[in-house]
Amino acid sequence: MAHAYRDDFPLLKSQDVAYLDNAATAQRPQCVLDAVTEFYKSKNANPLRGLYPLSIAATEAYENAREAVRSFLNAKSSREIIFTRNTTESINLVAYSYGLSHVKAGDEVLVSIMEHHSNLLPWQMVCRQTGASLKFMECEMDGTLDLNKSKPSSRRKRRSSPARTFRTS
Repeated sequence: MAHAYRDDFPLLKSQDVAYLDNAATAQRPQCVLDAVTEFYKSKNANPLRGLYPLSIAATEAYENAREAVRSFLNAKSSREIIFTRNTTESINLVAYSYGLSHVKAGDEVLVSIMEHHSNLLPWQMVCRQTGASLKFMECEMDGTLDLNKSKPSSRRKRRSSPARTFRTS
């Protein structure tokens, strides 16, 4: 039997609405709302910053959440899990930390024409600062990308680095 996922989300359960703006603001399931409420009621302190009991409890909750995400994603280590405030901050982190240290002059960064500007602007800045070229991949009529059409230009000698579409939901 299929799970009634709408029932997990109070807003979707109480209203006849199709919410599609998850990249900007995702609806929270009841279990997340309960966990956040419980944290604010019993552990609300700065994690990773204090040696007093409340901060230690907040740090333990924070690290337990990191481990739960690691397990869910099947990551090798919880050190692979980085929490950010939102998708834009995550994309900026990847573009500026990875992009500025690995993208070089002559490289091509591939971005689909479907990208939101929050995944376009950081790669434009990386290309400007490194001398790489920003290339756009066209989408097919059905909205997919044909990766065979994204081969590096023959005039380029270095690799292409695709800027992937990031989603939260």
